[in-house]
Amino acid sequence: MSPELRKALYTHLQTAIEIELSTIPIYLYTYYSIQRQPQNTDNLPNGQALATFANKAGGILMSVAVEEMLHMSLSCNILRALGGEPKLYCRSPGAYPTNLPHHKAGFSVGLEPLSAHQLDQFKIIEIPEAAGAPPQRDNWTSIGQFYRYILELIDETSDEDFGHAEEQVAAHRGYYSPNNVDTVYPKDGYYLKQPENPFDPVKRGASQAQYPNNRDSGHLIRIRSKADAHRAIHSIMLEGEGYTTDPTHKRDDPEHNEVSHWYKYDQLRQEIADFSAKDLADIVMPFPVNPTRASYPAQFLPLVDLANAVYSYLFLLTETAYRHKGDVQESIFYIGMHKGMIFILDKILGGMRYLSLNNPAGNVLAPTFENYSFTSLATAKQELINLCMAVPASLGLDSNILGRIQDLPDVNIGPDGIVRF
Repeated sequence: MSPELRKALYTHLQTAIEIELSTIPIYLYTYYSIQRQPQNTDNLPNGQALATFANKAGGILMSVAVEEMLHMSLSCNILRALGGEPKLYCRSPGAYPTNLPHHKAGFSVGLEPLSAHQLDQFKIIEIPEAAGAPPQRDNWTSIGQFYRYILELIDETSDEDFGHAEEQVAAHRGYYSPNNVDTVYPKDGYYLKQPENPFDPVKRGASQAQYPNNRDSGHLIRIRSKADAHRAIHSIMLEGEGYTTDPTHKRDDPEHNEVSHWYKYDQLRQEIADFSAKDLADIVMPFPVNPTRASYPAQFLPLVDLANAVYSYLFLLTETAYRHKGDVQESIFYIGMHKGMIFILDKILGGMRYLSLNNPAGNVLAPTFENYSFTSLATAKQELINLCMAVPASLGLDSNILGRIQDLPDVNIGPDGIVRF
């Protein structure tokens, strides 16, 4: 592989990573704005339909966010296979609203609660490429065009160029599961009110459970050859936009068991039209639009800083995982990133939204997903602990969070760039 080709692949694969880093917080912000089990819909004429939609919208949004994390990891694996080092720490957008990296100018999407407008924006992010649209490294309008440009670069490589398999995160270690408790949703939001069979107590839930992601639609793989890289890129493209040969862009897997991101958002966009603004106020929390740390009253900043620091530390862990292999990598990525996302960040973000800002708009505290730059990467975990301890009891932080942060891997990166534990 020529130096010019290597440089181009490194540059554009890093851009692919940053595209995913742009969409993940946007999708998560809208997800956390949803009350998936609303308490005030029981007496509404359409309460059952509203509660069902709320849970479905939450499950689908999280299912897309999970696959965006998969796409980020697949791009990281290709970059690492070629000898590059993925960069994730402090690589999220610096401010919202934002365009996507190298997207054609004029598009802007931000941190907003669930609404018809936000779903329209999500459909633009995942929009299928137009028939005959050329591969584009810049000024693309569909992510598929950008990834097709990367495929053209990969076509110029040989299998011998993909020589770093063991430094990649891989599915056999349990790094990626297509579904988790937050992606599953019931057919009927009121299923808990249905009678339970005492002789088969799990039957009620099992018969209701909808799994929006499927194992056969795509998974995390090690990149050992040009064919593996092709397969990974095609998986990213199909999960987002579906098959370009299908005018509905519905399915993203050969077995037709899962729908594409675009189709998922299109379904939600059609369904949300059945509800009024008053209806949606019963299931969508009053999140501010594009909040920033600077926009919040001082008393909330300790919690906002902690949320941003945890968010940033988890990507620091992921980036560090690609410098290692085996048990060390597993500890960093699985124990650190995955458990940190589920048991720390999720609990912080899920709790902070019940704090009122007491402003005229009636907003509640919401995450800002801003990059947090640690004073020193050699002491980042201790700084994270200190931030947690600085959150006053009045902000209602889960008492288990400190212990969970203390259990995270301690990534100590010295001035020489060497990782120490």
